[in-house]
Amino acid sequence: MPFMNMSTNVILVIIGIGLLIFIHELGHFLMAKKIGVKVLAFSLGFGPAILKKKWGETEYRLSLVPLGGYVKLAGESPDEEKIGAKWEYASKSVGQRACVIIAGVALNAVLAFIAFIVAFQIGVPFITSEVGQVMPGSPAWEAGIQKGDKIIEADGNKDIDFEDLFTVVALSDSDEGIDLKVERGNNVFDVNVIPEYDDEHGIQRMGIMPAASLEIDKIFAFESNDSPASNAGIQVEDVVVAVNGNRISTEDEFREIETSSAEKEMLITVLRDNKEIELKATPSKATRWMLGISCATATLDGVKNNSLASKAGLTKGDEIIEINSKPVTGFTSIKNLIIGSEDENCIISVKRGNTFTLIAVPLTDTKAKEEFLGGLTPFYGLKVDSLVEEFPAEKIGLMPGDMIVSLNEKELKDWNNLLQIVTMSYGKPMTIEWVRGNERFVSTIESKKDEKNAAGRIGIKFKEKTVIKKYGLIGSCVIGTQKAIINVQRLYLTIKGFVSQRLSTKNVGGVILIAQASYESAKVGVGKLVYFLGILSLQLALLNILPVPVLDGGHLLFLAIEKVKGSPVSQRTLAIAQYIGFGFIITLVIYATRNDIMRLLTL
Repeated sequence: MPFMNMSTNVILVIIGIGLLIFIHELGHFLMAKKIGVKVLAFSLGFGPAILKKKWGETEYRLSLVPLGGYVKLAGESPDEEKIGAKWEYASKSVGQRACVIIAGVALNAVLAFIAFIVAFQIGVPFITSEVGQVMPGSPAWEAGIQKGDKIIEADGNKDIDFEDLFTVVALSDSDEGIDLKVERGNNVFDVNVIPEYDDEHGIQRMGIMPAASLEIDKIFAFESNDSPASNAGIQVEDVVVAVNGNRISTEDEFREIETSSAEKEMLITVLRDNKEIELKATPSKATRWMLGISCATATLDGVKNNSLASKAGLTKGDEIIEINSKPVTGFTSIKNLIIGSEDENCIISVKRGNTFTLIAVPLTDTKAKEEFLGGLTPFYGLKVDSLVEEFPAEKIGLMPGDMIVSLNEKELKDWNNLLQIVTMSYGKPMTIEWVRGNERFVSTIESKKDEKNAAGRIGIKFKEKTVIKKYGLIGSCVIGTQKAIINVQRLYLTIKGFVSQRLSTKNVGGVILIAQASYESAKVGVGKLVYFLGILSLQLALLNILPVPVLDGGHLLFLAIEKVKGSPVSQRTLAIAQYIGFGFIITLVIYATRNDIMRLLTL
């Protein structure tokens, strides 16, 4: 049965992608026929014909290389001898030839719209807009959004999913922010979030991750190929329903038990094929490699809106200099001075830009102090804030206030850079360099495993929570139009990211990635596959219209030039442009296929 399902899905993918190509070429074919151009050949695929049959004036072909297709028109090729017959492509007006070119793109756009409507009548799963994680110090965190909140509207867009939210955030005006409606329990409230620009990915983000379900998405192994989940017989698509005999309903409940069960056997009950199965797994002991330092500075990386800290007047970027006239060296000293304060009012000296301000905060009890600190998140730099006893950093003589300069003779850029090197060191000796005042120190240091805070893990990733969107005909038309617009916007963001070099070209995917994504969509259901093919059809239309020689957009560009100058572009110019365009497309295909293969090798 699994083999039958796999075969059916593969056939659906082949038919679906073949349909996109067929529809595109059919557009050229029908328009050419309509204006009286003789069509010599209609081919699905490139290269030698596997099957061919001639009906009337046209030879229909199924060719070897399934990377596209073509329509061969009489009098279209620059090398072809033309007799000036009215049925030749070259004999037609610029406007008529443009219509033939645009017809393929137009039919793909129409197919995409129809596919979206059909998909939403069948039902399409989307990741919900429920918040799973909020990054400390992020715009969402500052706005007061919490784990478990559900975002039900963004800038007037209702019935949104995580895909919609991602696009709205990425395209937002960071000065004005995004107006969100948030559902928390039985309450609905408004909040404004001002996204931050992510330099690494070249888009705006608000710092949230989607909520997870209890359906297993992936099973993976740790060091030494150890995979407790795989060893226990847990499978992808199993749904965890109970742990140690207790029913659970959230990922947090599972992770809490998993974390506290390092090297202790867990009884995990999963739902598989509508049957509950009990499996035993022993979580591996997960430890971190550490130097034993914290570099949390006294500069604030975030202040939560409507918190005690915000109401007192603290803002992001403030540097806390003193608390109750006692100097501050880092965030650890801020916490210690706040918790240890016996005064009803804490007097905080703040440096904001080039000015100094005194802020009084009423902190009468422990709860108020904890609430105040909970509204702050520090900026992590390279200046040592605190040290862990008996860990390598303390043993080699590092002290609070020291500035770390390099590891293994590589200059450090930031705290994340330091963390990455330490994490990947696996206890191997490193050379560390730091500065104290005018003195410079160099020493050898070996990271150490944090056994005390080790956590259990069995090697599973849960799927994000999804919601099935299904509508009647009118509703499908409305949501189909909305999704078409959103996918155009996402393609724009992608192209913009590549052009600005903000988005890595390693994200470029080719035929293999398309086949993989199509197959995964088919596994989810016909509705998801039809929706994905709609996206592909829309992207095929939009990319084809780009002014690149060889593509439809390139042909339109030459027609526009011909219209302006009153005569066709010279054969030499046209040939050079075609070679350049063809070279660009082939290079892109090869590079994308190389990326696809590298992805397969790292799975």
